[in-house]
Amino acid sequence: MLDDHSSAAASDLDIADDIDEASLAGVMHTVPLGAAVLAGSTVAMLVIGYLLIYICVFLPRGTVG
Repeated sequence: MLDDHSSAAASDLDIADDIDEASLAGVMHTVPLGAAVLAGSTVAMLVIGYLLIYICVFLPRGTVG
């Protein structure tokens, strides 16, 4: 009988990778930082856009009434 050491996984994508713990920790430190920078810059651009519309459109019109 042949001694086949193949995986029982359905596809090659289901096989676990040999990942170094130090490199995994480095990636897990970098990725959330990048997501926070992206979210923070998006919120900052929204606030700046709102303030520009408020200053350029609403303030020159004056008070209503």
